[in-house]
Amino acid sequence: MKDLLKFVHIMCFVFLISSCTSDSIQNTTNTNDSLVQSQSMQPQFNDPCIDQNPVTRVINNGTTAFDFQVIDSEGVILVDIPNIPPSTTTSWANFAEGEVLFSVSNNAALVNDDKILLQMDACMAYEIEIDGNNEIVSYTPTIL
Repeated sequence: MKDLLKFVHIMCFVFLISSCTSDSIQNTTNTNDSLVQSQSMQPQFNDPCIDQNPVTRVINNGTTAFDFQVIDSEGVILVDIPNIPPSTTTSWANFAEGEVLFSVSNNAALVNDDKILLQMDACMAYEIEIDGNNEIVSYTPTIL
């Protein structure tokens, strides 16, 4: 009887430890999955980013197709992505540093075109998001 009580206590202890370990591993896996998902949203650069050209992309959550251009201060088109359909995200496009004009336009009636002038330096990214009302909702570039 004495040995049976010890055995029960040991089994409870083993069960408790294995349960805690299982939860810890599961939480770690979920954290790693979230990290991988958030990293996939950023363009891939060498760590740390040194002298990489700026990049941009468009997330079209709107209801109409849009044309996208990046134009430098001399009027040269650096990036040209025509006809971006609704519910589409373009791939990252890089371009030379400097003051550039981001132009988002379309041919739909009652939908405004939008132009944004920004100074883009090395290791910067600008993700342009168009919402369900066909309006740009992101105006700030990020530093990578």
